[in-house]
Amino acid sequence: MAINIPTDLLRTFVTVVDLGGFTRAGQSLGRTQPAISLQIRRLEDLLRAKLIQTEGRQISLTEAGMALSPYARQILRLNDDVVANFADHALSGWLRVGVPTDFSHSFLVDAIAGFALENPEVRVEVECLLSGPLRDALANDQLDMAVAIVPEGNMPYLVDSARIQPFWAVSETYVDKPRDPLPIVRHPDPCEYANRMRGALREEGRQWRTTLVSRDLAGVQSAVRAGLGATALTPATLTPGMRIARADEGFPALASLKIGLFYKHAALSAAGHGLAQHLLEHIQKSGKM
Repeated sequence: MAINIPTDLLRTFVTVVDLGGFTRAGQSLGRTQPAISLQIRRLEDLLRAKLIQTEGRQISLTEAGMALSPYARQILRLNDDVVANFADHALSGWLRVGVPTDFSHSFLVDAIAGFALENPEVRVEVECLLSGPLRDALANDQLDMAVAIVPEGNMPYLVDSARIQPFWAVSETYVDKPRDPLPIVRHPDPCEYANRMRGALREEGRQWRTTLVSRDLAGVQSAVRAGLGATALTPATLTPGMRIARADEGFPALASLKIGLFYKHAALSAAGHGLAQHLLEHIQKSGKM
């Protein structure tokens, strides 16, 4: 017999996680703290698993809770998309959105600009940072949503993601010297692109040396065009003056990575849900470029 999980139970679960406690979740959802606790117990009974541990006023997710979180967020996103599709009111409000400098922030800013033009009552403030600081800013409520590279493992507030295949990029005039350590250009650690470059070279048994570290994507691109070294990019970030390096030139295949959409359901407005749907469509397209 199929088990149907009520979305209100999933929303309570996600709200407790997003706001860090049962009392604050109750205030946000208009319920008492005991009612919130009862809903979490109902969800745990349905799934036959302990989801949230409490120690004093502190909460933490169990292994089952961490496994449920991305599913719950995807279900809620679909639910909210359906509701938004049938809403007949104009979106309005202020949104703070983070986009990564280690992906194509111009690609995402264009998508945000398109949404803003379609919804003139929505004001959007865009912050461009590396993916790690963006995820931290969202966790600290300095952003309403963020698009960021997703490291391996469970990530809080991840709603959905797309798999993207990075490749080696070099200058158009680059000539490889296979006996020398490969010069690479990268972002500061921790960097998922840098991890993939070093991991691929390590498996290939080839040495490397870092010639430039830049927090800004434009700095990495400029260094590659100038011939300072190779780097890992995605289709949206390959610019004139660069080319894709070939395997027969000694460049091993890079592991794929994920670009994800992060936000706290409990804190997101109707305008935020509208922009989230718009951005997710563009993120999914980026994986097919």
